[in-house]
Amino acid sequence: MRKSRWVGLLVCVSLFVIAFTASSFASQNWDEIITKAKEEGEVVTYGTSARLNRVGDIMLAEYGITLKHAKMSDTEITERIVREKEAGVHEVDFIMAEDMLGVSEVLLPLGYVESFVPGMYRDVIPDEYQDPLVILVQARSIVYNTEVYDECPISNLWELTTDRWQGKVMMRDPEITSTNSSFFAEIVDRADEIAAAYKDYFGQDIELTTDNAGWEFIKRLAKNVVVLGSDDDVAEAVGARGQEDPPVGLCTVGKLRLNEEENLALGAAKYINPTNGYLYPAYGLIVSNAPHPNAAKLLIRLLLTDAGAEAWTQDPGCFSTNLNNSYNPNDPVGGLEAWREVTWSLRLDATKKYFRDVLDFWIINRSS
Repeated sequence: MRKSRWVGLLVCVSLFVIAFTASSFASQNWDEIITKAKEEGEVVTYGTSARLNRVGDIMLAEYGITLKHAKMSDTEITERIVREKEAGVHEVDFIMAEDMLGVSEVLLPLGYVESFVPGMYRDVIPDEYQDPLVILVQARSIVYNTEVYDECPISNLWELTTDRWQGKVMMRDPEITSTNSSFFAEIVDRADEIAAAYKDYFGQDIELTTDNAGWEFIKRLAKNVVVLGSDDDVAEAVGARGQEDPPVGLCTVGKLRLNEEENLALGAAKYINPTNGYLYPAYGLIVSNAPHPNAAKLLIRLLLTDAGAEAWTQDPGCFSTNLNNSYNPNDPVGGLEAWREVTWSLRLDATKKYFRDVLDFWIINRSS
């Protein structure tokens, strides 16, 4: 879906949405919210992860509320909500989404979703994660096979563009994984860092065939026969035991849990110049005209507890924005702040500036 389709409507509704959101959730009587949520009896959700079903088990046990969840890609969530709202369909209460541009430039400005922060967490969650509300921050990093390599064989991002790794780099398809396109946008926006990393690895200044070193990196990576698949595909192909020359990949660090579940040998890079990968947000938002709005509010409150977040934070590389919550003690890098030092946090301004262009550029160079 072309985000530009909505530009003409954004100015008209933005001020209204800001005013509405600020006033609609100004007062929070949680005894009343919980009572009404129990009367509503269910909450309907869209999200990129089936783990919301685990939180549904808690909702049912503690409040007698049934959670009905549909899993889909981040861009599909945006497109589905838009189609439903245009058709006057109001069946979904809550989305857990990762589509930065879709949330900030389409769903929020058009009034299709609302950001709600439970009052008891306003002084706990950092301001940068409150508007709109981010429930989780997750790391996507270069991963490698620990049975073959004692440490990550990649120390510089430019190595992924070399003949040594031709056809042996794996990642999720940026066409359906918006955060990977946002990562490309970061690479273009941080071209000076990319150029410095090139000189550090190759020992000379980069010779450009594009506008800057970021575009050059994307071009060379696209032409190096990158293998596309899901995070599970990447983790299993990279971490499978018994290989002599395994690939490397870019995937969610939480897939390290498959070492135990599937006997993989998967490791996450500790340091790559200029970045191991990126940190991306998972927004938790109430859908406008939700049939079960109080159950949605209660779900958000639950997701911000340690018990509610644990379905994700038990894995490495995944952190609640409630900084009082726990995270995996065996995380290969450490806590959220440690990950901030070795990865880039996706920034909305870079995504807005380059998202569509970098995706088109990637597609053109992969097919040429």
